[in-house]
Amino acid sequence: MKKWINRFHRDLLRPLIYKIFTRGILALFAAQLVHFFVPAGWPLSSFSNLALLLGGLFLLFTVLAWLRMDGLNLPQLKLPRMKRKDPPFLTGDLADHLDDDLVSFDDLDAEDQAFCVFLADALLALLCLGLALVL
Repeated sequence: MKKWINRFHRDLLRPLIYKIFTRGILALFAAQLVHFFVPAGWPLSSFSNLALLLGGLFLLFTVLAWLRMDGLNLPQLKLPRMKRKDPPFLTGDLADHLDDDLVSFDDLDAEDQAFCVFLADALLALLCLGLALVL
């Protein structure tokens, strides 16, 4: 456990927030779609059951990320990414005023990427399971 705490550094904060936000929004979108299309009498029609299901899925993803950190080589789906050109800012960019360079998820090495995915999935699993207990 101490090894994992020492692995967290300042450069992981921004990619971690982005991973948590995007995965959380996609999970809420999927939960809303299931809630919309499932009839009212089914077990998945309540939000607490949906949160429990999402918490279980994120817990499974956490275990897979932990196994990947231990050295298990799982094939990942690699979607082609197009490089997009950022629009020019009229007032300047905030990054011009910072001394440190901004680090994105793609700039991290493989171990830091796996650790970032592990933390994001673990935090989302705790959040969803907590919501399932409260609601």
